[in-house]
Amino acid sequence: MATTLPTQKDPAGRYFINEAIKKPKLLQQMPNPYDHLVTSIKNVLNMCPPTLPWCGRFSGGLYYGMFVGPTGIAFFFLWLSKLQPNLAIRGLFPADYCKAYLSLQQEKYSAEETPRSGCSLNHEYMCYNAIKACYTQDITYVQKFAQNIEKLTLRPTFIELLFGRAGLLSLMRTMKYWFPESAEILDPEIEKVIQHCLSYDPWTFGTHPDHQKRFIGAGHGDISIISNIVMTNPAYAPQLQGRLERILALQTDNGNWTSCEDGGDYLVQFCHGAPGMIWCLLPLRKYYPDLQEKIDAAIAKGQKLIWERGMLTKEPCLCHGITGNAFALAEPQRSHFLHYATPEVVQAGLDKGTLERSSDNCGVWWSEAGRAWGWMMHEYDRAGLGDSVLDIGFPGATNP
Repeated sequence: MATTLPTQKDPAGRYFINEAIKKPKLLQQMPNPYDHLVTSIKNVLNMCPPTLPWCGRFSGGLYYGMFVGPTGIAFFFLWLSKLQPNLAIRGLFPADYCKAYLSLQQEKYSAEETPRSGCSLNHEYMCYNAIKACYTQDITYVQKFAQNIEKLTLRPTFIELLFGRAGLLSLMRTMKYWFPESAEILDPEIEKVIQHCLSYDPWTFGTHPDHQKRFIGAGHGDISIISNIVMTNPAYAPQLQGRLERILALQTDNGNWTSCEDGGDYLVQFCHGAPGMIWCLLPLRKYYPDLQEKIDAAIAKGQKLIWERGMLTKEPCLCHGITGNAFALAEPQRSHFLHYATPEVVQAGLDKGTLERSSDNCGVWWSEAGRAWGWMMHEYDRAGLGDSVLDIGFPGATNP
């Protein structure tokens, strides 16, 4: 089994040439993701242990909710406590680590919205209270979350996932999944947020009011808004069918989707391009029986592109790397991609400079904790427990 990354890159240096396309004998196998899961968890604990001062290097170590910081890592351990509750590392179990990563002075972060925080997945206060509610089953944290929603009015036009209202829907859906008793408080808030989202058409995003774009992909665009509305309340599926059909029609001839309506189809990753579309289309599929053939065709076309151009030279992660792209593929292509995200291969690529190092060292979207999330998903699939893309999903974006 190869222990290094492919050597040949595309002319722009964005992705490695997938040699297995022309030489199927080079197709890599992934027989035991469990060992990689354990190694990746140890890497997280070494690089960013649940201690203060926080060792995260992104933006000076500031916390940004599910996106970057200890709260996102706590969410990983919350899921691991469900899927691998007896996995002991250094004498502690996943639930112990979830508690530890939720105990790093997150309560000091303001409930106010700032231009940098947005109102949802990048907002530490909202994410902390959501994940704390899931872990503790304490309604107090649900109440804090719900009571703060109407105060988040600095950017009411932020509808998208990372900074906007779609991310709020994801967090509330998460609380209901882990803590069903929260529904009485959250259901009215969900309805308000959905109505707020639907009151804007088109959905645009931009940090400056005079520079807005209509994004398409999962990071900031229409597909993740549609998926989070429908996954949170399927009754809205018929109302959003026209928007979804429009998104399907925007797929380019090569199988990708542009980042924005004004072009740019060179990105092939979760936040922009076919991988994120597929992450969102797979859970949406069951709600649109009349569109299933179109959805399946779009997924197949997108997967062909990802197989050709998705082995990214960026450090493997969920948001823009091999790990996230792998889960937009089916087997055996998925295992082939994940082979190049194993801890040994990643470390070798970083040491040699073959991989572009991430600006974050341990977060669940951008770095090591995200790779651990991927190994958790792959182990779930290997064990025959279900479909990890549907049952676990992308943290903060498509998870139940």
